[in-house]
Amino acid sequence: MRTLDVLVVGEAFVDFVPLHRGRLRESESFELHSGGAPCNVAIGLARLGSRSALVSVVGDDEFGHFVRRALDRDGVDTTAVRVEPGVQTGLCFITLDADGERSFLHRGGDTAERLRADHFDLARVRAAGAVLFTASSLRQPAGVAAIHKMIDHAGGLVCCDPGGTPRHWGHPDLIRSRTLRALARCDVVKCAAAEATALTGEQDPVKATRALVDHGAWLAVVTLGAEGALWARPEDAGHVPAPDVDVVDTTGAGDGFMAGLLHRLASESARPEALPEARLVEHLRFACSIGAAVVTRRGAVQGLPDLRPVPTGPLPKIEPRDG
Repeated sequence: MRTLDVLVVGEAFVDFVPLHRGRLRESESFELHSGGAPCNVAIGLARLGSRSALVSVVGDDEFGHFVRRALDRDGVDTTAVRVEPGVQTGLCFITLDADGERSFLHRGGDTAERLRADHFDLARVRAAGAVLFTASSLRQPAGVAAIHKMIDHAGGLVCCDPGGTPRHWGHPDLIRSRTLRALARCDVVKCAAAEATALTGEQDPVKATRALVDHGAWLAVVTLGAEGALWARPEDAGHVPAPDVDVVDTTGAGDGFMAGLLHRLASESARPEALPEARLVEHLRFACSIGAAVVTRRGAVQGLPDLRPVPTGPLPKIEPRDG
């Protein structure tokens, strides 16, 4: 019996989002938001109405409790979000240029390196409609073993959104090798164009999308920002456009896209490769619309729409006060 729609695995930290565009040295005020791609996707899924859970580690510090509180507030299952003493929750300072494109400056935090196989409740892994991980979980051998154990026990779709792989994670060839080995076991792979090129060596996004399918994915998606997304399966391929919106901040657009796609795919009885093309394109257009909504607000999660149904039923009985 499915008790969870999507189980998301990976890092969670705090984003410092500037209130004005420009270089970091020119920024005088920031908003605090929960951050990290897995954290953003889990929140996006919850707001869309999916039952999502996050497997992660945060520090037993004010920032770690801030992240945990944000997840709880949005209805993400945080049973497997560990708060560990002596661990520093990561911080990410974001800067925005004139077009809303962002750059990141990470400080502190080693929580992504602390993933272990015993962090997983394997019964929940088997019961989830989909599991999702990022390359951040593959930084250490223990994390690699944990992800492959999760894949071994997955009862639904196995999905990966690798994300970027900064040099401080280790030698790029090692991280790439670990990521490709994990991707070969995935049903669904989604990358931004630059990430797909780094993984496949193909400069052409169309060829990079096809290369991800050739590597083992049943469905590969490469996002192109304002130009939408490319998709490919073993027997077909295509492109879906993105809505035209006013861009405020592109942070989290890909995470919103992934939340929208997984929300739709996890609710299907058929696997991605068996879906009629029109049905798959409908799901991808929905994902593009969620990603587009994100960029209209500042921060990675502020623009995520809340599509959860409004509770219905009789109003609670209110007893009159005495006197």
